Amino acid sequence: MLETPEKIRELQRKLYQKAKQEKEYRFYLLYDKIYRLDILTHAYNLVRANKGAPGVDGETFERIEDKERGVEEYLKAIVGELKRKEYKPQPVRRVYIPKTSGGKRPLGIPTIRDRVVQMAVKIIVEPIFEADFQDNSYGFRPKRNAHQAVGDVKAHLLQGKMDVIDADISKYFDTIPHDKLMRLVAKRIVDKNILRLIKMWLEAPVVEEREDGKKEYKGNDKETPQGGVISPLLANIYLNVLDTLWKVKKVQERLGARLVRYADDVVILCDGTSERILKGLKAVLSDLGLILNEAKTRVVDTRRESFDFLGFRIVMRNGRKSGCLFPFTEPPRRR
Repeated sequence: MLETPEKIRELQRKLYQKAKQEKEYRFYLLYDKIYRLDILTHAYNLVRANKGAPGVDGETFERIEDKERGVEEYLKAIVGELKRKEYKPQPVRRVYIPKTSGGKRPLGIPTIRDRVVQMAVKIIVEPIFEADFQDNSYGFRPKRNAHQAVGDVKAHLLQGKMDVIDADISKYFDTIPHDKLMRLVAKRIVDKNILRLIKMWLEAPVVEEREDGKKEYKGNDKETPQGGVISPLLANIYLNVLDTLWKVKKVQERLGARLVRYADDVVILCDGTSERILKGLKAVLSDLGLILNEAKTRVVDTRRESFDFLGFRIVMRNGRKSGCLFPFTEPPRRR
């Protein structure tokens, strides 16, 4: 895990505190931070640590670092493009990876240059949105992980919430409406240059390699491709609407239903109110332009059957000493 330089961490801390203290504040002077050399250098190091395949230009980290002045010259060129506002992202290379449930998941691979600029933007804007995110969201967030999400689920099963809505949002990353997403981003960010960058990444064409070896370019008006550095943050911003409504309407307090979310993986733990909760969930998602996959969404009575969440199979069993039902986790059988 790479350490964040103290100067950058201090900036992130200030942005977070300002956003936390003033819920209606909109940030307007951020773009000049993006092309600071220290921030771009840290962004490059983070992208480098994540490894990843080349984008459409075939550029690799090794090739960048083998040149005479290497990374420094590479990043200074990016600084110049951003300062002059000449930066434009290249198309996203699309590949398909196998899903554990069968079929294939599309993965978008931006070029290294675009991943570095996306990471620089993420370094600056993530603390602002972190101030608004709710505690039931665990995916792709600082100091949060899948084990904590599973622990949350198990804790509420122990409280007797044994009816579980195992929700599957149909093609979430492929169907996020750009206009609605940008409006949510603009609630906090009014720096037009930052908004322009995000919009360009959202609208970057996708390149697919056909079986005959030819490349096919596709437009993009409803997608935040999985694989982009900024995509998980944008996806969290969008579904934070659901998390926030859950809190504002006090669904957990009134109906005893706990929502646990890891990106687009959603489970809701309740006790006898699953039908009402599921109806409300569908209504909120519909307002967001999203739908549930009816074939994969199900209500599970955990007293009788198990369910899968984030690579774990969760099953209620009688404890050896107490004899009471207790949640256990195990790898899914299909693995």
